[in-house]
Amino acid sequence: MMKIWMLSTVVCLAAGARGMASREPVPPPPPVEAPEGYKWVLNQAYSDEFNGRKLDDEKWHNHYPGWKGRVPGLFVPESVQVDDGLLRIKIGLLDPPRGDDGEWWIACGAIQSKGQEAGYGYYETRMKASSLRTSSTFWLMNPRKDAEKAGKRTELDIQECIGDAQRWPDFKHQFRSNTHITFMNEEKVDGEYPVVKKGASYDIGSNVDEDFHTYGCWWVDAKTMHFYLDGEHVQTIEVSTEKDPSPFDRKMFINLVCEIYDWEVLPEKEQILDDSKNTTYYDYVRAYTLEKDDVK
Repeated sequence: MMKIWMLSTVVCLAAGARGMASREPVPPPPPVEAPEGYKWVLNQAYSDEFNGRKLDDEKWHNHYPGWKGRVPGLFVPESVQVDDGLLRIKIGLLDPPRGDDGEWWIACGAIQSKGQEAGYGYYETRMKASSLRTSSTFWLMNPRKDAEKAGKRTELDIQECIGDAQRWPDFKHQFRSNTHITFMNEEKVDGEYPVVKKGASYDIGSNVDEDFHTYGCWWVDAKTMHFYLDGEHVQTIEVSTEKDPSPFDRKMFINLVCEIYDWEVLPEKEQILDDSKNTTYYDYVRAYTLEKDDVK
């Protein structure tokens, strides 16, 4: 009996230890004080610590559905990896090139949330950009069907940077945020729908590829966004309400994307093959919503 009790105790203790080890630590709250009577609650559908051995395919697409990328950079699942507590999006060479004319020769990467209903709240990632002339980004957009129904497409760029920017070098050392509203129910001008943009930028003080930084946004309401760098409020965007009294009132999905820009100098093949330069690292992505606090 004593041996059985001891064995049972060991088994129970081991199981308990495994259970404790398997639990994710609770992320800290946002660096934003919740309004009186409310509290911040983690929105699990759009949050990930990337602590597994592969991308969580219940939460994320390992590509960008409906968009291949911008020539010559093709989004491919192989560019997306989760390892050692990090999401890694690695730029590479496609050998052989793809497409009818071999126009796709750079492997780019993206993940997109399968959830499509991210609303007002706080969104944050901790990221270290690559050292290439490709983007390292964190942004939200409303789904195409919703945009067509609403007559407008909304895009909230929380951080958009380029580790080795050449044409506009400020992309190397700035926290660059932007808002885009495409009015799809208006007449096109030169083949394009009217777009209203409002952006903001803040000098980080070093290049975006030198270290990790946290980039956050409190999407307050249909026209106001506050942006946070490493936990400090650094800039605010107030979207124009001239065309629409509630310009940013659509639910959106989340994107972590590394792509080619047609206005930037293409990266050199030697740089693309350099593993010390070709990867953007995401430590986590977190989303929070405000809920009424019943504690009195």
